[in-house]
Amino acid sequence: MLIENTIHPFTVSVEELEAWSRRPHKHNFFELVYIEKGSGRQCINDHNIAYAADNIFLLPPFDCHSFQIHAPTRFVFIQFNALFFQKDTHQQMDYSNWFNNLHYIISTYNRQPGDIIHNASDKALLINLIKGIEHEYNNKQEQSDSIIRGNMFALLNILVRNFENTFRENNPVPDKAAGDMLQYIQYNLFDNDKLRVDALASEFNLSANYVSEYFKKKTGESLKEYILKSRVNVAYSRIQNSGKSMNEIAWELGFTDASHLSKMIKKYFPPSQQHVADNTASCISASL
Repeated sequence: MLIENTIHPFTVSVEELEAWSRRPHKHNFFELVYIEKGSGRQCINDHNIAYAADNIFLLPPFDCHSFQIHAPTRFVFIQFNALFFQKDTHQQMDYSNWFNNLHYIISTYNRQPGDIIHNASDKALLINLIKGIEHEYNNKQEQSDSIIRGNMFALLNILVRNFENTFRENNPVPDKAAGDMLQYIQYNLFDNDKLRVDALASEFNLSANYVSEYFKKKTGESLKEYILKSRVNVAYSRIQNSGKSMNEIAWELGFTDASHLSKMIKKYFPPSQQHVADNTASCISASL
């Protein structure tokens, strides 16, 4: 299985194709794909689904994918990784903490192939942002990098909003407050002060003595276990996607060391889940 790597933190490319000649492959970066025109089918892991004009896909790192083209297709590919969201040298904007918080959401949102935006107004806005990014990337001007980062910031926030809405629809909780608490925890997963029981009590107008009981009652899981498991999920995602060592990731995310992190991964991820299935055969057969 070919793994496509890049040394560039951000690239935009446009391809107009009548046939897809590349073998199914994976890559070590995120890839946003906009279908400007054309039709065919997208294969991602063991799924094969139709695509059409104005579809938008997000391909997380290390997912096997390819396309079957039925009608000539114009693809816009936006490839990016965490390095792109570090400090902006022109306007001193540093998006790295924001991207770290979103990393888990956009890399594991639901692993479903196909068009990711179902809200018409959000899709129109995303398409305008993608075209703006493509224009700035191809017509390098003063402040282009800053404008591209700003557009990517808006674009990814819109994606996350849609992912969260889909997640809420597919994983309903008894009331809105409980859903809001889950979202709040995910956004502040590594801010210990904001996840203290008294901080949660203040944020959601609950008694500090009732917060843990409330969370358990609404979600069926203890607050402490949910936070720890979510942090381990983020760590595991970064091990797969960031290229950093386990020691680096353990230190960044507040685990004692690599050994401690390894024990937590083994606790929360059964062996069958600790390696993503290759699914190469299904992708190859879909592309033939």
